[in-house]
Amino acid sequence: MKIGIYGGAFDPFHNGHLSMIRGAIASKKVDRVLVIPTGMPCFKPARKVTLSPYRFYMVKAALKDEPKCEVCDIEQVFGEPSYTVQTLKNLRKQKVVSEKDELFLMCGSDILFEFESWYQPEEILKQCRLLCALRPGIDEGQAKNQAAHLEEIFDTKVKFFQIEGVEVASSALRNRGEWDEKTGIPEAVRAFIRCHDLYSEDAPLMHVSDEMYKTLMKHCFTLFHELGSKRLLHSMNVCVLATRYAMRFGGDPDKCALAALLHDCAKELPEKQQIELAAKIIHGYTPGKQILHSPAGAVYAREHYGVEDQEVLDAIQFHTVGREVMTITDKIVYLADKLEPARDYDDLTEIRRWAETDLDEAMISCYLAIKESFSKKGMEIHDDTKKSLEYLISKRKD
Repeated sequence: MKIGIYGGAFDPFHNGHLSMIRGAIASKKVDRVLVIPTGMPCFKPARKVTLSPYRFYMVKAALKDEPKCEVCDIEQVFGEPSYTVQTLKNLRKQKVVSEKDELFLMCGSDILFEFESWYQPEEILKQCRLLCALRPGIDEGQAKNQAAHLEEIFDTKVKFFQIEGVEVASSALRNRGEWDEKTGIPEAVRAFIRCHDLYSEDAPLMHVSDEMYKTLMKHCFTLFHELGSKRLLHSMNVCVLATRYAMRFGGDPDKCALAALLHDCAKELPEKQQIELAAKIIHGYTPGKQILHSPAGAVYAREHYGVEDQEVLDAIQFHTVGREVMTITDKIVYLADKLEPARDYDDLTEIRRWAETDLDEAMISCYLAIKESFSKKGMEIHDDTKKSLEYLISKRKD
């Protein structure tokens, strides 16, 4: 089978990318296209690229119904710098493609002029051949002359295919920050961006330290293996929102971001394992199934993710029901979990409004909403939640 390999940051995925995929398939030079969102970038500053699971699931949403096209997670699986040559080798090694498959690296004609400067170009061409897109307005003669040059020095054969001219660039889209139907982005991508509040102007994660950003990236690759897509995206949303709240209310961005990203890290572990983990810090009883993952998560974050900061571990442990006296990190992670942008239950407007200006009032408003919801079901809120609410109300009266 002839397989087109199409890699990129896709930050965001746009109609130009879609034109490449459709053009390659229409050309019949490949039987199918494997789209590979970049995991850890090699040549771009890490902070300039949206965290990889966001981009991976964005591309999945965009190409969900695209025939003869598959989104591959090979660069999410390994969590290593995304050199093309290594990705191609991993595709064979992991049997994503077979030894009999013929691989074509899809690229725009501009790549022909920089290909010699890539990391191990001769090794790349041992794994695949170049399949280059020509769009209207490109000097076809120059592109084919450069292709002939590469063919001579690398003993290869460059193929070409035509695509529709789509003038759009990911960087320009991010800078504009507009996501309507005129921006050259598929509707599924626009919906994904809106749902997860991507590309916000304040860019909260720019406020964490360099070391913490690297830690968050590393943990995202681990969480990709351990959480389903919905929970991982939720955890990342909580991370971004918690960092925003930390900047707003004087919390520590690093602590809030880390606790928020890992707050559900144990939630998809087997229940027996969660019970065993929770028993290391909760003695005499087993927490209910709905909140079991909180203490289990605190232990798992310490043992599996190497978190040593007790303030971070506490915020994970108390993110479901709270505790009588909450730290600022506790409050921020608790609220971010309830208010992250993809949350669509009940009416969160008032709580979100308080979260713009007053952390404690937002907590009180959130607790009262939960209390009312429980009351309608004939249930009472957890004792720790009740104590926390009473404490905050008494503090407000002082």
